[in-house]
Amino acid sequence: MGLDPPYLADRQHQLERFVRFLDGFPEFPRNVRVTGLRGVGKTVLLQRYAAVAEEAGWVVVRRELGENLQHESAFGLALVDDCRQAVERVSRRAAIGRKASAAARAAFDQLGGISVSLLSVGIGISVRTPSAAVAPRPVLDDQLFAAIKATCRAASEAGRRGVLLCYDEAHALRDSRFERRFPLSGLLAAVARAQLDRMPVMLVVCGLPPLTENLALAKSYSERMFQAEVLDALTPPEDINALIQPLVASQRAFEPELGELVRADTKGFPFQVQFFGALLWDSLPASVPIRCAHFNALRPAILEALDHAFFDARLARSSRTERQLLGAIAADGEETSVRTVLMRFSGNRNLVNRLVARLIAKGLVYRPERNRLAFSVPMFGEYLRRKDLVGSGESRGSSA
Repeated sequence: MGLDPPYLADRQHQLERFVRFLDGFPEFPRNVRVTGLRGVGKTVLLQRYAAVAEEAGWVVVRRELGENLQHESAFGLALVDDCRQAVERVSRRAAIGRKASAAARAAFDQLGGISVSLLSVGIGISVRTPSAAVAPRPVLDDQLFAAIKATCRAASEAGRRGVLLCYDEAHALRDSRFERRFPLSGLLAAVARAQLDRMPVMLVVCGLPPLTENLALAKSYSERMFQAEVLDALTPPEDINALIQPLVASQRAFEPELGELVRADTKGFPFQVQFFGALLWDSLPASVPIRCAHFNALRPAILEALDHAFFDARLARSSRTERQLLGAIAADGEETSVRTVLMRFSGNRNLVNRLVARLIAKGLVYRPERNRLAFSVPMFGEYLRRKDLVGSGESRGSSA
């Protein structure tokens, strides 16, 4: 859920780089792409980025993206409204006066369908139907650029250093050439244009691994536009520190070997470490030291609880035939080759392609590299094997 942990493990290097990126504006604009599997701490890091930026004098615009913003108009309205709220905040706090408010009003009002009015407390917004006399509605790129420009101008008038756009679950925002929808292309084009005009705006997108491919398909220059932060399992000794440092800080007694036992089951993935630690903490009175014998006795119950809390609901989103494909991957571990999956599906490439596309859209699998498939949920293959849900995966049917 992105709740801030009592000890943020193994993310200091990312935070230090982010501070340098902020300091480089506007001469050296940077954008950041944060990707990783479920539960590796992407949202927590994004929240730390936002806090660091606010402390450094930046205006932060934040939103969690979703399928409901696939339409260009819906995404455009969402970004404009986020920018409007940001302008309103800095306007109230700094009392920037008529000049900046008028500039914001002019920029927002040109976005067809948006009516902006100056209020005593800031800037109001409402939806209106443009009259025939109004100029044609600008394309999405121009709409988003105008909103970003207005927000940067208001931030500058208020003495703020810049505007940070933070988007979580950004893998959900993707272009669709078949449906002629290009919300992601519009966002990238608007930010790139603003940065070329030396506006102090930074874009941070955070999501599952398919986000990288979505960006590359949207704009060919996206690889040069973003600094990549790929989050994975915690590296030693931080994988153990994530468990024991909160215990030490709260003066909870424990056996030193406990960290190694938890590491073996969690593989250092942050959510799993937190989950094991929380259940160990809650299962014993605070006055009782947590011993390895307690862990061994509680381990089956903890694994069952982890299955119910983290894995079961994700598996429930899949159809019977999709589960066969998931099992075909899990038979080899946490990832396998497309060729292997095809063999287990009797060479039915059309069926496999459809299933893979649906499972990627559901956030269950991704392509780590060409002709490879992997789970987007860490240790999902181990879960499927533990539940005896791994079979041959063979399916001769033509539909799913």
